[in-house]
Amino acid sequence: MRLGNHRRNAAKYPPIVVPFTAPPSAALINAILEHADIRHDLGDGRALLRISQARAAKRDMRQLLGRETPRLKDISILWDDDEDEMIRVCDDAGAEAPEDVSDDDTFELTEAALAYIADFQARR
Repeated sequence: MRLGNHRRNAAKYPPIVVPFTAPPSAALINAILEHADIRHDLGDGRALLRISQARAAKRDMRQLLGRETPRLKDISILWDDDEDEMIRVCDDAGAEAPEDVSDDDTFELTEAALAYIADFQARR
């Protein structure tokens, strides 16, 4: 094995750096459990708990979490009301919204579909 080639290849192909985001702390999870103001009922006794941006911007949340406060927008908790326990902590850190919506992401109704909808509405 020749080390010279390794060094030459390392210069050609720089390492891929992936930003690391620490997992949510216990304080962050507790803050969501205690102060969640967004609740999406998912059915079957389960709900998704979050803290809104307006609630996260309040002084008491900033005092409670300090530098971790911006992470509130990334964290949600799947909660089971029947068992009164957490099912999963969902962390969306690093998830990015698509920059551009292409034409492939949209659709148009055909003439047959439009006729079907019009016929259905006329029967009502």
